[in-house]
Amino acid sequence: MDRITQIQKKLSEMQVDGLLLTSFSNMYYVSSFTGTTATVLVSKKDVYILTDFRYQIQVAKQSTHCNFKLVDDDHPIAYWIEALCIQDDIARLGVEEDHLTIGLYNQYQNVLSDVTLVPVDVSKLRTQKDATEVEFIQKAIDIVDETITEIYDIIAPGMSEKEVEWKLLEKIRSKGGDGFSFSAIVASGHRGSMPHGVASDKLIEESDMVTIDFGAKYKGYCSDLTRTFAMSSKVDPKLVELYHIVLKANEEAIKACGPYVPCVEVDKVARYIISEAGYGAYFAHGTGHGLGIDIHEYPRLNQLSQAVLLPGMVVTVEPGIYIEGLGGIRIEDDILITEDGYIRLTKSPKTLKYIR
Repeated sequence: MDRITQIQKKLSEMQVDGLLLTSFSNMYYVSSFTGTTATVLVSKKDVYILTDFRYQIQVAKQSTHCNFKLVDDDHPIAYWIEALCIQDDIARLGVEEDHLTIGLYNQYQNVLSDVTLVPVDVSKLRTQKDATEVEFIQKAIDIVDETITEIYDIIAPGMSEKEVEWKLLEKIRSKGGDGFSFSAIVASGHRGSMPHGVASDKLIEESDMVTIDFGAKYKGYCSDLTRTFAMSSKVDPKLVELYHIVLKANEEAIKACGPYVPCVEVDKVARYIISEAGYGAYFAHGTGHGLGIDIHEYPRLNQLSQAVLLPGMVVTVEPGIYIEGLGGIRIEDDILITEDGYIRLTKSPKTLKYIR
């Protein structure tokens, strides 16, 4: 696989001879294995997947490019790691410190007396997506674009936020999605002031603005879409004003995206528009983040980011305004950075929608 070759080429830059992958996302990226228990080792010579007999058939189907090593009582994971480090001349082994327990770290240190364990950040190797990854992300996006449009025809005053959440999941699965890519946010009325207001038992009212922030998983890849809409013309006019401010911030920040643009500059565009309108204090999160196997990936588009956008990155642009007691507005799109600009992958309309 090309991505394994690319990782192997990066080993020298990372000053390691191999990588021990223990997080699901990085293991899936390398092995295509979707089981819940495994460890993947990448050396300069080969790639290995270590797991037990429960997954032997699954590995044979999903990870044909990996060498399978059976983990059992006589051959625990530590045994295989030691053997493979000796076999493939691994003196410095990169490990994911955020996904390795202290117990396992100590165990590996004791067994691998001649190997230095080196903390590395493997997730950055996944930031620039290949054509297949973009295809899967686009499919996940198409699913949520279609779903939100259909939800407009279903949602009605008197429904609870949890009922809407259930309908979202039902639609996602009916369109071939694996499920939510994260816990869906359905925040109506005053609850819209909570950026991460997951669905509650609150009943949606005719005078509510409703924010729905959700995503689908498709073949291991995520989408992330936010749309805010009005249940009727009875919504507070102040929220309508805020909507148009946030929409402008969203659209102008998207226009600022492109190859080699500092992420902080995209954030500045959105933040400037909201601040100039007098609501800077009510926009306290970053403008966006990377998207892929994980819902939140490198880079971050915020005030502290030192990253730059690169061709192949998929990022979100999601400014918002949140005022306690009144409600909130957020509008989010998913953007692919290209060699000469960007492509907006999300296509659902952003003109303020009135349900009735």
